[in-house]
Amino acid sequence: MLKRCAALLLALILFLSIGLAAGEGYDQVFDPAKDEGQFVIRFLWLGEKTAKDKPGDCMILKSPDGKVMVLDAGHPDAVSYVTEALDTLDITRIDYLVASHPHIDHIGGFPVLIENYEIGAMYTSPLTYGASSYYHAYLTAAQEKRLEHIILHEGDTFMFGNEIEVKVFNPPEEIPYPKDYGTGSTQFINDHSLAMKFTYGTRSLMLAGDLYVGGERAVVDRWGDELSSDFMKANHHGSNTSSSSAWRKTVGPKITFITSETIEDLSLTRKFTRNGQQMYHTLLDGCVRLAIDEAGNYEVTTEKVRTSTMFDSN
Repeated sequence: MLKRCAALLLALILFLSIGLAAGEGYDQVFDPAKDEGQFVIRFLWLGEKTAKDKPGDCMILKSPDGKVMVLDAGHPDAVSYVTEALDTLDITRIDYLVASHPHIDHIGGFPVLIENYEIGAMYTSPLTYGASSYYHAYLTAAQEKRLEHIILHEGDTFMFGNEIEVKVFNPPEEIPYPKDYGTGSTQFINDHSLAMKFTYGTRSLMLAGDLYVGGERAVVDRWGDELSSDFMKANHHGSNTSSSSAWRKTVGPKITFITSETIEDLSLTRKFTRNGQQMYHTLLDGCVRLAIDEAGNYEVTTEKVRTSTMFDSN
């Protein structure tokens, strides 16, 4: 009973202390006129929890030369947030459609994007997921449109536009599947998320899907200091399944972005603001825009104005 009361009290404190002031923020975050000549990443708020799943992840990236990447596309019930953002940005062509891993809250929106936008090529890891109808749905949509399908794995590099290098640190090229794969395989699938570092000039960004602590440890052991990045998205929506101390210290970001419809773990969330680091969270800040210019200067714009100080550094 005491634990239940404590949980309710914490929820009430969070509700009262997370203040958001609305305004012209959405238009500022999604103004395409500001993007020219910059590396721009938009972390999308995809709404509240769906019937039984997370609304998921979606990031829209633009290179300085105007190429567009959509990395994940959220749950099928949340894809309208993605199409609204793309349409507001006047995007009709997605040059790189990338799946970090084949869970419904990451690839559920792919069929809609494939149907409604011109796609340059689709990029995935080697991981297959035959037990998922949503996995088959987006592969079928891609095959019907005859999309080029590029498989990425550890050690690969490719260019996003002419100026941004992307290096892949996970998963390995050869994936040994467990005998019961398809049943209770959440951690296995998450640990085979694409982990990619985007480097533009002197700045870098780490995006690693839903890696769990075990997957993070394996990537750190294999790649070490090469993972160091100025910015990162917290793995697995800021959940305590992920973002281990070793991962946070090795990547060592100045700013962490969390994409979730809830505060997954209050203690962990506060750790992203230690030692002068900053944290942005789609629950607290709405959609978030990170823009980096050729000189390495950067700017963060948020849809909402956060009035709470409970996540500030101590």
